[in-house]
Amino acid sequence: MKNLLLFVISLQCCFAFSQENWNYLPIELSNNYYGAICPIDENVVHVVTDNGIFLKTENGGENWTQFDSGVDEIFLDIEFDGSNNGYAVGDNGNVLKTTNAGETWSLLSSGTTETIFSLAINAPNSIWMVGDNGVVLHSTDGGNSWIINTSLTSEKLNSIQFKDENIGYIAGENGALFYTENSGANWEELTTPSADDFFAISVTENYVSLLSGSSNGYNDSIHYEAYSGYRSYNNIDWTAFYIENPESGVADITFYSDYNAFSISSVALLCDCCYVWIEKTNDGGYSWEYSLDEETNSANCHANSGYADISFASEEVGYVLLGQYILKTPYDPVAGIEDFYNIDAFTIYPNPIVNDTFKLTFDIPIHEGFALEIMDINGRKIFQTDDLKKTNTIRISESSAAIYFVKLLNEGNMVAVKKIVK
Repeated sequence: MKNLLLFVISLQCCFAFSQENWNYLPIELSNNYYGAICPIDENVVHVVTDNGIFLKTENGGENWTQFDSGVDEIFLDIEFDGSNNGYAVGDNGNVLKTTNAGETWSLLSSGTTETIFSLAINAPNSIWMVGDNGVVLHSTDGGNSWIINTSLTSEKLNSIQFKDENIGYIAGENGALFYTENSGANWEELTTPSADDFFAISVTENYVSLLSGSSNGYNDSIHYEAYSGYRSYNNIDWTAFYIENPESGVADITFYSDYNAFSISSVALLCDCCYVWIEKTNDGGYSWEYSLDEETNSANCHANSGYADISFASEEVGYVLLGQYILKTPYDPVAGIEDFYNIDAFTIYPNPIVNDTFKLTFDIPIHEGFALEIMDINGRKIFQTDDLKKTNTIRISESSAAIYFVKLLNEGNMVAVKKIVK
């Protein structure tokens, strides 16, 4: 596995934040729109992105490693059965498995070509998957073989979730909702109060909650958008809750307890403005308040309208995969000396560089323990030095014309990054 390029997103405009320390991790996932994120615990997190690229961090997102599966497909969910065995699912029935904690991933034969949207693990080696045209797949041997069931419905099935080994739910288009209390041996169709599409199931101690809206975009693309949801404690009586955003529906939600939840939505508008909203509730969805309220211009846009994946490792630590970006709470985006919270801590000029050379000038006092690295967009280190002065002349003559990232480190920890163009 190779080291993946780490960098901090340059925040050149003013953000409007009202949050409990949600911030972007020092990584950007090139050309990613879909994907999924799976925290094993507060520090170990796995991500799968478009085109079968897998990433893993073992220190809460500060550093990442990457594995290219070579399977050039869209992937939509990832789950782990313990710390070593993991599964990822996506387009055209593709299922990938790791048995070594994400170091490598291999392709399994699922027996279907339907898109698989969601997977759940209810017991060791017991893997459930759901997808297009009502397909339900179950393996009892860790994915070596699959039983395919298409008898429940012909509706697209968006989500599957288990509370424990026995109790589980499947949600789909046009109000489709199914329930099992015997480990999936039988699935009962539930009567629901809406004919909208259901997705994003959360099963907590006493409630099942889900989003209600639309799960299809232009040309039947995958696009989740909900302005309401439903909750029930007995599968019979359903209570509606509403999440009001002025411009965009909610793409995902997670209840990590009966009454506590976070939702994620984002949108890019023609007004040269982009929004990312994370909202939270502490009363089961009756009321919501912003946990993150971000507004930027289009040049600094983080929005990924219609798709996101939010997951909590614990009640305190949560992650969001949002297209090319990953957010975390709580997260302090800069580790090191306090002055480096200022993005103007150092200056690079000229930029684009001229004659393979640029100057880097520190606008604050430098300290022992600082080092400089320059990385290309593939994460390859092309330059490094720890011999730093107030003003430094740096030459990168052996590199080709491209975008590069200048990383400043303090005692090995990244404290600031800027982009240069050659």
